[in-house]
Order: sequence, then C-alpha cells, then structure tokens
Amino acid sequence: MAVGLKSRIIYREKTKEDGATDYWAGEYKLLIRAKSIPSPFGTVNMVDTSTLEDLIETQEQGRRAAASMEVPGAFEKKYKDELVKNEGKQLDICILYGTDGKGSEGIVAFVGTESFAPDEATEDHLTGTATIATVTVPRWIEDSYTVSVTEDENGYPTSITLAKKEM
Repeated sequence: MAVGLKSRIIYREKTKEDGATDYWAGEYKLLIRAKSIPSPFGTVNMVDTSTLEDLIETQEQGRRAAASMEVPGAFEKKYKDELVKNEGKQLDICILYGTDGKGSEGIVAFVGTESFAPDEATEDHLTGTATIATVTVPRWIEDSYTVSVTEDENGYPTSITLAKKEM
C-alpha cells in the first residue's frame, strides 16, 4: 500500500483540441504545494428502479455527480500569482498519485478550471485553497504516459513533462 507523500497536482493552459494525438503530452507546472488532494471523481448517483411488484426498494448506478475539489496548500506568492492569472481559464490538469512525484501509483487527467482564495491568517503557516471544478470526465492515463520531473535542492519540481509511452 502506497502513501500519498509527493502526490502532486500539475497543470498547463489548454492549448490542444480535444481528441488530439498524444493529448496529454507536454510541459506542466505545479498547481500548488498541496496539503491534501481530494478525489476528482464525484459520487455515483443511485437511480430508483423499484416497481410496485418489488418487496424491497431496488437501485442501479446512475451517472457520477460533477466534482469540485477544495485543495488546501501553502500560500506562496509564485503559486498564488499563477493561480490568480489562470482563474476561469480551461486548464489541462493531472494528479500524480504516489511517493515519487511522478505518478508511480496512478495518473488521472481531466480538463478543469480553478480559482484561488487565501485561508484565515494565523500565527501558524499561511495557507490558501485552490478550488478546482472538473469540466471533463477524469480518466486514468498512467498506462499511456510517463512523467519526468526535475527538482531543486529542496525536492520541489522545477520542470514536469508528460511523454507518450512507446507501445
């Protein structure tokens, strides 16, 4: 079982047409140094399939609800400035799950929008929250793409690239 240390949310401005070959390949940036990452998948709605003949209520899975993610993170000027600049724009967003910062356990990708707000200022660390709204259905892409990351001396990413795997 893996832990989430070094799981990351990365993004780039949406520049490719949906369905383009190798859509997710390219250069990305770290969205925010996240304290936690909620799921981009909404809950499954249950549809009542009961009839007057059924002795108990029956249900089937329906569609998933749209997801909104509240991502708390460190309040740092360089990330805040980028988040504010990109508010409302469609972004290609990937979540790299795992302990290596490269999605060793899984990579989920979707198009979304984000907005940023500072949290309460206290004597503790300054934090902010990036709110991400999913625009497209999140999908797992780790079988098709590899991630390379260049990190600084503190282990923070300075360059993140997704490349199509050779099949």
